[in-house]
Amino acid sequence: MDYGNLLSRAFNISWKHKILWVLGFFAASMGTFGGIHDRLPDGAERWFGRINPDLSDAVVEWFEFNPEISIALVILVIGLVLLLALFFFVMSLICIAGLIDGVIRIEGNQGYTLKKLFKSGASYFWRYLALFFIFFAIGVTTILILITPVILAVIAVGGIGLILLIFIIPIGIAAVFFFGNIYSLTQREIVANQTPIFTAIGEGYRLLIRHVGPNIIIFIINTFLWIAIVIAGLILVAIFVAPIVILAALSKSFLILALVIGIPLFIVVAVILEGFLGTFFNTLMTLFYLELRKLTPFEAPAAARADMAAGQA
Repeated sequence: MDYGNLLSRAFNISWKHKILWVLGFFAASMGTFGGIHDRLPDGAERWFGRINPDLSDAVVEWFEFNPEISIALVILVIGLVLLLALFFFVMSLICIAGLIDGVIRIEGNQGYTLKKLFKSGASYFWRYLALFFIFFAIGVTTILILITPVILAVIAVGGIGLILLIFIIPIGIAAVFFFGNIYSLTQREIVANQTPIFTAIGEGYRLLIRHVGPNIIIFIINTFLWIAIVIAGLILVAIFVAPIVILAALSKSFLILALVIGIPLFIVVAVILEGFLGTFFNTLMTLFYLELRKLTPFEAPAAARADMAAGQA
């Protein structure tokens, strides 16, 4: 398999078909730039805590003297955050399916529209939701199985028990690779061949087991690309935060001006990059799936073949 060609094709499709960035933004919205805040070296609170400590003190004091309003405000904010998270979660599942369908159409020289791809993605929502919960349960179970021996060892022998992490961490990475690749391949199997969920999981497993080497390579490529993106994301955040910190040290007027200009500009850049990255990574995995299917063609289940034969008769 030519991985350089895969990367090149994924980039070219993502760059040429910019309308897909709309789907790509939502497809990646649960993970790409959403975690940048947690990856800041000192945390955003420390950055802005240095800007104006009097402001934070005033906010705390207001909350103390207005407890009823404060509680209602906190509940409102939590509710809005949960609703927003739910919205992005639903859109993520729909847009991943839509992107997969779009790449398959592009590879097959078929036409598409954003509306058609969104409708296509929405038609797979319930199957994708069920698939998500299946693998979520598998993930939680795997974490508990891996962490429990470490916790018991620490309780029994203290800090020495952490030595188990030497064995647990590689097993955890292997589990991420195994279940992660099966999950991604299953998503594409559902869209490409209209395969039922459990049959699609079996097909994803089959494509992984029959082509372990290519799956390991694409996993490593994805991992290193994500590491590079996280580093680039941190640099991007630093580029926008550093001027704000510098201007804040000069005067409040400069701080307000920097925030008014910097925050909208950062949001625009982040949305565009997230749209492209979401499209690129989904395209790369879809092209990888299609290449595997050339090596291992899809075989319809026996019941489906019988139905097709009866229809032809």
